[in-house]
Amino acid sequence: MVDHKNWLRHEDAWRNPELYRELYDFSIRNPEEYWAAQIDRLSWSRRPEKIMEKTRFGNSEWFPDGKINACYNCVDRHAEKNPEKTAIIWQSDKFEVFEKISFGKLKEEVCRFANTLKELGITRKDYVTIYMPMVPEGIYACLACARLGIPYSAVFAGFAPNALALRMNDCKSNWIISCDASVRGGKIIPLKGNIDMAREICGREIRSIIVRRQGIDIQWNGDLDFDYYVESGRRATECPIEDTDSLSELFILYTSGSVGKPKGVVLGTGGYLLFSSLTHKYFFDINDDSIFWGSGDIGWMGGHSYALYGPLCNGITTVIFEGIPTYPRISIFWEIIDKHKVSSFNTAPTAIRAMMKSQAESLGNTSRESLKLIGVMGEILNKDAWHWYFDKVGRRCCPLINMWGQTELGGVPTAPLCNLDDMKNYGHVGRQFFGCKLSLRDDDGELIGGPEKPGALFIDQPLPGMLLRVFGNEDTITRMYYSQSNDGHYFTGDEAFFDHEGNYWITGRIDDVLNVSGHRISPIEIEETISMSGIVAEVSVVGFPHPIKGEGIHAFIVLKRGITDSDRDNATQIISDIVRNSISPITKPDVISIVSDLPKTRSGKIMRRILRKLASGDTRDFEDITTISNPECIEDIARSLKN
Repeated sequence: MVDHKNWLRHEDAWRNPELYRELYDFSIRNPEEYWAAQIDRLSWSRRPEKIMEKTRFGNSEWFPDGKINACYNCVDRHAEKNPEKTAIIWQSDKFEVFEKISFGKLKEEVCRFANTLKELGITRKDYVTIYMPMVPEGIYACLACARLGIPYSAVFAGFAPNALALRMNDCKSNWIISCDASVRGGKIIPLKGNIDMAREICGREIRSIIVRRQGIDIQWNGDLDFDYYVESGRRATECPIEDTDSLSELFILYTSGSVGKPKGVVLGTGGYLLFSSLTHKYFFDINDDSIFWGSGDIGWMGGHSYALYGPLCNGITTVIFEGIPTYPRISIFWEIIDKHKVSSFNTAPTAIRAMMKSQAESLGNTSRESLKLIGVMGEILNKDAWHWYFDKVGRRCCPLINMWGQTELGGVPTAPLCNLDDMKNYGHVGRQFFGCKLSLRDDDGELIGGPEKPGALFIDQPLPGMLLRVFGNEDTITRMYYSQSNDGHYFTGDEAFFDHEGNYWITGRIDDVLNVSGHRISPIEIEETISMSGIVAEVSVVGFPHPIKGEGIHAFIVLKRGITDSDRDNATQIISDIVRNSISPITKPDVISIVSDLPKTRSGKIMRRILRKLASGDTRDFEDITTISNPECIEDIARSLKN
């Protein structure tokens, strides 16, 4: 191979469009050479000679002969170089309570946690469930497992016992790490009580390590429950690093449940760590002095890649927040940014829309002057919210990075170039990351080569962060991801198009695209138009069987607070008119339902499959609803549709 290492690792490549294009073209023509030039960004105990190998299932294995430890890369190497540098700023939901944890302190606490796991007899043969809120011990637990090569399953601490049990049974986990309780919006959530109920559902003995943070009364089983502070108080703050293969399972994340039964996505070590850290560095314009806050929870990919592994692997300060965007004040996010001088910030569209509901108070007296870049990921950000985020929060001087990614990818493969001019074009998810080759295909599987033409989105070249497998069923990875094209490329399940500048626009899930009177219509386009009415806080558009059109259009609407009585009374007409006049009479909703809330997963994604069933009149079987944060709204919507 030609030695292009310095050129291929050019740090300004995501700021300079010409340099980006040159490097990108090289990475597509010579993907193995490109990724080979990146591997020394990580510290390996055995540097890999092989870059990538295809498997019989259709996916690829990255750096298969390499050995690496994720914890060493995120903790030890930075503690050795700069032990006093702040690794984590933990912010309580009580604004005055926070903690700064140095890399040196982080290493001690992770080692103490790892020694506790070893002393309790937990080995690499176990799958440990981590059911933790956004507290330091949750980060310690993940890194301690990584230090010992113990695979773990991260489960969002907002999940109910049924959802927890489903995930524990799927990966046959016999150990769970959690807290006595968590705090969410000022309310105590009894996590230990949820664990006790999940044990009964699982029907087997499951041992727990409980971090007593809230001091509430909990049931205790002396044979199954272990108090973390008691156990760890006797443990040393030094623990040897275990040698792990690049292909070792690092963790499992279960998909959020927007489809029937959640599936366990297994992520490896070397490839995932390189991809998450590299995309974090480029997309968020990271330097050594950056203070980064990715508000995603570690129970989801956004939190794992861009709050935990990406920032810590890059050796920068990461902020973790125990609370929610609207408590104790609707301006709390921006107050935290001012308080800790956050330079790069990333959040979910749901958080932005929640804060927009009370625009007058949402920014408070904050300046947000430390911000240099703002980002959003998880789903499409509607136009109204995009402009509020860019104009008000970012003061029109922060690039707004609108990203697209999936749990299965281990991170984000597309985002806009990091320069202000590119940020003024609302809605697109930007350019492809180095080594990422996207393609669009029509219903017959033929390539779509021209701009502005929607099609099914594929990834034609493997990326290092991609899933190793789906837990418990090796063949699932072939069936779900690699069998939809003749050439075995990765099927994302999304529909998209690209514009004349090469920017990609995600129009929605393939299953969500409406077919009305023979016309393929993106529900997102209708949702965007409805949002322009100025009276709508949230909207979801789904299809339902229609005797004439084949498929009708049903719009579920949550109105903004504080709108006039006149607008509320005329909401249906206002919405119909704006869709008819802005898009086409064909796209005017057949049914408009004004509801108080929309069913969402705990990561904030609207559950369209639930709304499709409601719109079609089917209220009998919603399949798995354990991932829904507000299940009571389903019955409310069903009741309103009958009236």
